[in-house]
Amino acid sequence: MKLKTITRGGIIAAMYVVLTVTPGLNAVSFSGVQFRVSEMLMPLAAFDIAAIPGLWIGCMIANYIGSPFGWLDVTLGASLTLFSALIIHAVGSRWIGLSSLSAPVLLNAIGVAFIIMVASPAEDGILFWPTALSVGIGELGVMVVLAAPLFVMLKKNPELIGLEQRL
Repeated sequence: MKLKTITRGGIIAAMYVVLTVTPGLNAVSFSGVQFRVSEMLMPLAAFDIAAIPGLWIGCMIANYIGSPFGWLDVTLGASLTLFSALIIHAVGSRWIGLSSLSAPVLLNAIGVAFIIMVASPAEDGILFWPTALSVGIGELGVMVVLAAPLFVMLKKNPELIGLEQRL
């Protein structure tokens, strides 16, 4: 792996961490609704392979720092981001790739709801489907409001941040 690729992955990981645990943003990054602003970086996986480990490692670090759900979130939660990034990369930057942004919505809705339900005290009475719905709505909001415009901007102008467009 080239040093430039590793460096890009490290920068993406750092951006993910900062956008997740910064005071103010962290309040909505680990709740049941989870409007995790850092998830807006997911489209980078369509354009740059370095984004895959960058997003995964960034999510692990962010979850380690800020998640109230412990190692379950560090491992399983970050795996959801990894699988989402792999799907987005596989679809690539084709216009249909915009639909690949549904991967984080579906995977996080189900996976994060599972993490919250398992890691929460039984007396909290967390129910799976309402939690999955609220997590999914938050993730959908990030994908529609932040990630989709980033995807379109990078598709039209990948040189903006030095990415080589995958066709």
